[in-house]
Amino acid sequence: MKTIFQNIKLALCGAVLLSGCELLDITPKHVVPAGKAFSDVASYEMALNNVFRSLTSPVMNLRCADFASDDFSSVIPGYAPENYSLFYWDYQTQPQPFVWIYQYQLIAQENVLIDNYSIVPAATDAERDKIDRIYAQALALRAWSLFNVVHLYAPHYDGTNGSEEAIPLKLKLALEYLPKATLSEVYHQIFSDLEKAEQLFVESGYAPSSSDKAYEFGLEAVYALRARVALFANDLKTAKEASAHFITTPLLAKADYWMMWEDQFGTTNQEIIFMTHDLSDTDAADLVDYHVMYETNAVRLDDALINSFSAGDVRQEASYIGPNQMPYKHVIPVNERNSQMDRNLHYKHFRLAEQYLIYAESVLASDPTEAMRVLNILKEKRGADLLTAAPDKTEILKERRRELFAEGNRFYDLKRLSSEMNIVVERKNGKVLAPNSPLYTWDIPKEESNSNPHIN
Repeated sequence: MKTIFQNIKLALCGAVLLSGCELLDITPKHVVPAGKAFSDVASYEMALNNVFRSLTSPVMNLRCADFASDDFSSVIPGYAPENYSLFYWDYQTQPQPFVWIYQYQLIAQENVLIDNYSIVPAATDAERDKIDRIYAQALALRAWSLFNVVHLYAPHYDGTNGSEEAIPLKLKLALEYLPKATLSEVYHQIFSDLEKAEQLFVESGYAPSSSDKAYEFGLEAVYALRARVALFANDLKTAKEASAHFITTPLLAKADYWMMWEDQFGTTNQEIIFMTHDLSDTDAADLVDYHVMYETNAVRLDDALINSFSAGDVRQEASYIGPNQMPYKHVIPVNERNSQMDRNLHYKHFRLAEQYLIYAESVLASDPTEAMRVLNILKEKRGADLLTAAPDKTEILKERRRELFAEGNRFYDLKRLSSEMNIVVERKNGKVLAPNSPLYTWDIPKEESNSNPHIN
């Protein structure tokens, strides 16, 4: 699969070339007539690979959202001005609106696969199963894209406010302006896509090779996404059921933690559920290089985060938090195993540790002893001090912050829990992100609201 990714170019195939339009009338240009869009399974698979390639961009994988959280104490204007704009919650400043644009372009790519599923020819039963699995991945990836957009650009959904306006629900390739769907409609679609994907994986006998598994948005990734969405929607029953698939899978020992970032392919490493490929040696490197997100902007992790690690916690070692408290998760730094730094861009979107944390939070109210047991498994593997009493949600949130920093989760956590836990984020210039602040809902770009008659 590595060879496949390295050979993909921007102009992958006519069926998935996107228009430059930044509005919700996004329809891929050059879409060929129905019945000819995909002449064989190989072209259908290449269209899916193009979606995976798109996910490597920082604005596609939403790591840029971290800069709106409290994990970073300083961001200066520089090579990646979206970091600076998001840090100060200035959601109408370019290029932030491209987060909206790119996510809907990603949805359009996924809709190409979904809309054309029924016309892809299959010569054998094995080809039909492969087509089903590609279709299943497209459905699951669309669910993930919709979740990212709704969680940034709509109020937090807690299961009780489903009638509130959310985002346009674009499910077809047709040129159209859409009104906002409700929160319940969007989340219903997300769970529906995941349910269909799971069914197709099971029926098609999903059994990826160990070398390809982490690159496929397969059955395990469906469970992981369902757990994440359910937790953030306060559906603890579903979150528990989905994350329970993972808590018997062993985490890496502390001595082997380096494999998480430096040896993705080691058979000992079972912690990566889904990641996108390293493009640092391709023509697309300028889109995803590490310095875009961190180096040139001289970002610094917050002191409170740094000081929250206990002595001996492997997650705070120099290989993962570099000079000036810069996050090193997405590079291989110089250490005893490497003589020179490598900008390693295998983005780990879903990891085993997150599922441990989701499970612990989902069982906390009903079984705090079980929550402590699972949380202590993670702590012990990371070399952190163990809990001696049942945790509260504050402790779980702290552990999520230590484990998942610089991976695109913190702003989501603040949005769903800041009101309950009275978390206030303050910048040095006096700007404040208070509980229930409207700043937790990103502004829909003016380009969209000015042209879409359904959006004010």
